[in-house]
Amino acid sequence: MKGAGKRMRAALEARGFSEDAVAKRLNIKKNRLNHWLNDRAEPRFENLLAFCEIVGVGVDEIIRRTDDSPLNLNLDPADNEFVKINVYDVDLAAGDGRAVTSEEPIDQLAFRSVWLDRTGINPAHASIVRVSGDSMEPTLAGGGIVMIDHRDKTPISKSYIFAVRRGTEVAVKRVERDPENKAILLHSDNVDVPTKVLPTTELEDFEIIGRVVWSARTWPS
Repeated sequence: MKGAGKRMRAALEARGFSEDAVAKRLNIKKNRLNHWLNDRAEPRFENLLAFCEIVGVGVDEIIRRTDDSPLNLNLDPADNEFVKINVYDVDLAAGDGRAVTSEEPIDQLAFRSVWLDRTGINPAHASIVRVSGDSMEPTLAGGGIVMIDHRDKTPISKSYIFAVRRGTEVAVKRVERDPENKAILLHSDNVDVPTKVLPTTELEDFEIIGRVVWSARTWPS
């Protein structure tokens, strides 16, 4: 793959990612990534795939071109500081109700690649969905939207909010394990909504989809 490192570096710099952040997401040391970028070593194919997924460039752009061929990032030169994240037709119930889902994105929102890099959000593992209901108010408002990081599925404390699935229903809640690890507690921010207790023996249909890492809402006029 002559010149692959050069094209990897071009893709990384065009997207605004730092070597430190990409190395961390690849779970490798920075000097190993630096060896790849300087063509002193070649990554294994699975590592190259992961790199391309993080940076947002096709593998063929890295390995199928001659050293002098230009790199096609499919970016508008005026907009290469932004990365687009898919928006899906999904309602996360913050109250009663069931999810309306679709497999294909219905839109995209652009975020600054520098901000995503700084906050550790991988666009390839993020999605944006709606919130419906009022059980998470005032933190999350019904009708607002949230970004989900699908890599983060470990509840550490009630400080974090997660998208969760129970059967066919998806919801947004603060997730906590009880001290004796006998139940999952689903907390709402609305004081009028009681905490739901799911015994660990009844978790076959329960799944943590990912952590809420960003939210936006429309304020009434």
